[in-house]
Amino acid sequence: MSSKVNIKDIVYGHLGTLSKVDGGWSWYDFLTFCFVPVAFSTVSVIIGFSLNKDVSSLLVNFGAIFTALLLSVLVLVYDQESKLDDKHQRDTELKRPVDAFYAAKKKLLDELYYNISFSILSSLVLIATCFAFSMADSFADPKATSVSASLILTKLVFTPITVFVTVNLLLTIVMIVKRLHSLLRPK
Repeated sequence: MSSKVNIKDIVYGHLGTLSKVDGGWSWYDFLTFCFVPVAFSTVSVIIGFSLNKDVSSLLVNFGAIFTALLLSVLVLVYDQESKLDDKHQRDTELKRPVDAFYAAKKKLLDELYYNISFSILSSLVLIATCFAFSMADSFADPKATSVSASLILTKLVFTPITVFVTVNLLLTIVMIVKRLHSLLRPK
């Protein structure tokens, strides 16, 4: 795979943020961001939920809008990190007391970078999955009485994947908002 489209570092970086403050692995974070979306996906299959064109269209719009918004937030994070580094360097050069929370803020900004990048990728996966669903759905025969390959794809593949990505994306966005609030709230 070309290094220009290799997303492994972003995914691993995001998974690395699912940790406790001390750096240890957090099972609660793992359960929240992995098990909860899997549970929703499983329930969607069990109850027979299937995407339709309206829901797919709504999710494509959601993914597209959040991709644009998250790119803007990514620029904000970069700007905040640059300002933090500049202030730290000035304080060090002028032998002024440095911010006691510099390392914590820097770590939080790095984690936000990975979380936002992962959310952008998740939005793109959501859009691609909805596109694949639309393609498979267009081949489905609404009058068919037997189970077709496109029906299996839409109900057992694209619907659970879409539900998983959507729930995971929503949870990750909530985490991003909480982290941005912690970082940017007035002291």
